[in-house]
Amino acid sequence: MNVNWYPGHMKKTKDLILENLKIVDIVIEILDARIPISSKNPDIYTLSKNKQKITILNKVDLIDSKDLKKWEDYFLKNNFSDYFVALSVEKGTNFNELRKITDKIYEKKLEKMKKKGLRKTEIRAMIVGIPNVGKSKFINKFVNKNKARVGNTPGFTRGKQWIKIDEKLELLDTPGILWPKFEDENVAYNLAITGSIKDNVLPLEDVTMKFFEKIKKLGKIKSIIKSYNLEENLSEEEIFNLESYEILEILEKRLGILKTEKHNYDIISRRILKDYRVGKIGKFFLEFPEYFE
Repeated sequence: MNVNWYPGHMKKTKDLILENLKIVDIVIEILDARIPISSKNPDIYTLSKNKQKITILNKVDLIDSKDLKKWEDYFLKNNFSDYFVALSVEKGTNFNELRKITDKIYEKKLEKMKKKGLRKTEIRAMIVGIPNVGKSKFINKFVNKNKARVGNTPGFTRGKQWIKIDEKLELLDTPGILWPKFEDENVAYNLAITGSIKDNVLPLEDVTMKFFEKIKKLGKIKSIIKSYNLEENLSEEEIFNLESYEILEILEKRLGILKTEKHNYDIISRRILKDYRVGKIGKFFLEFPEYFE
């Protein structure tokens, strides 16, 4: 698979990041906890290699937290990041841990400044991440003010915004940025399943059927059965042995979407993906560190 996805504003975003890297102390990359590697833009790592990096796994309310330690070890041991924080912007959890880290970085910089005869300083952090990962919502929660415009459509935040948290910390919000091509089919589908690329980039029924394949592989088929009350008619084994399009057709009938004899995979696919994206179809990772080692 070779999916081209690179709107003009993303080229501008990359230029904006390069232009502002020289004036920031920290790069905070926000990742989707469901797909930590698929949502990690390889360009960001290359561009920011000389800066201190904080990796934030957002949307931990949508995964099983017992496997989080695996991801922390993976990012820190492979030097992808200097610090790692798992939080939920939606629930407002674990922001104190992040603040402890930024305060620590601030104190180190202040100490250096004092040696130069300066008594005041501040640290600047650039917020980066792919579209729809929660950057602007993260800033809103962090500052407790609605200074950043927030949308849930990929590609919403345009231009840059400096947001002053307090006398110690200032944040730069940047638009979401993807890389020019998705050569890895798995990455492309993971981004499509979670809504990080627009729903018109890949055929929705293909995305949904790929989602079914993934949850079978992950041993999470029970999530579909429980979410749509299929226990009365089908066992876990029976669902597992069905083709993906057959599961689509069963759910189409179960949810009352099939109005005629002609199937409409687009409508049922939109419903299933929407349900997954908001956590209605279980809470689990779509990938694990061992897939990349």
